[in-house]
Amino acid sequence: MLIPALLTGLVVGLCKMDYFFGYCMLNRPIVEGALVGLVLGDVATGAIIGASLEIVFLGSFPIGAAVSPDGGTAAGVSTALAVLTGAGTGIGTTFAVPLALIGGFAYVLCKFINAFFGEAMKAQLLKDNDRVARAIFWAGAWISQFGLYFLIGFLSIYFGSGAMETAVNSIPTNIINALNTAGNLLPAVGFGLLLTMIMDKKVAAWFFIGFILTAYLGMPTIAVTLLATAAVVLLLFAREDKPALSTAAEEDDNEF
Repeated sequence: MLIPALLTGLVVGLCKMDYFFGYCMLNRPIVEGALVGLVLGDVATGAIIGASLEIVFLGSFPIGAAVSPDGGTAAGVSTALAVLTGAGTGIGTTFAVPLALIGGFAYVLCKFINAFFGEAMKAQLLKDNDRVARAIFWAGAWISQFGLYFLIGFLSIYFGSGAMETAVNSIPTNIINALNTAGNLLPAVGFGLLLTMIMDKKVAAWFFIGFILTAYLGMPTIAVTLLATAAVVLLLFAREDKPALSTAAEEDDNEF
């Protein structure tokens, strides 16, 4: 179990360094879940769990002092637990929310650690010691983010996967099926949370049009997406033509 725990910790820690690498979306659940699945030999399970959690945490953003759940870390650790226990995606998504909360609170701790390194870097900059300040910046970034989240991934798998596997084997089959069903409902919950933020009277009509096209006419999701894209383009062109039409009407009124 040591090697899978090390691999999981490395992926989770490197993905959390997303901001350091230029925000290349490594910490998104769909990416981190697939990467953990790749190193553990089950990309399909990682991609399924990551895609499900991507929808769940799509509208989760840190605002002010609020602690935002860390969907990426949840996807990475959940994928590792699902692959190593052999319980499937249902078990993986079941533990996603508590793992995401742990990752969110760990990020608060990460900020406290960064504050310490920031003060040390500031003291060196006041002395015009750029080389030491740069070294402190690099050390702080890798210790506070990579180091902390590496420990979360490593410890969760090294100490938790064995106990998790024993617990999963003792769960009756009907409970496992119920967990799989509940896991399939999580994307709907994520969409619901997202809709509460963006839904208004202007968007509602388009939402129901898409629902009717999919549910009653049987159109695939890609076709509905392409149709929606075409509708947006037409609306943008129509909006651009309105000022020209109004200007022409004003000129005609002036001539009259």
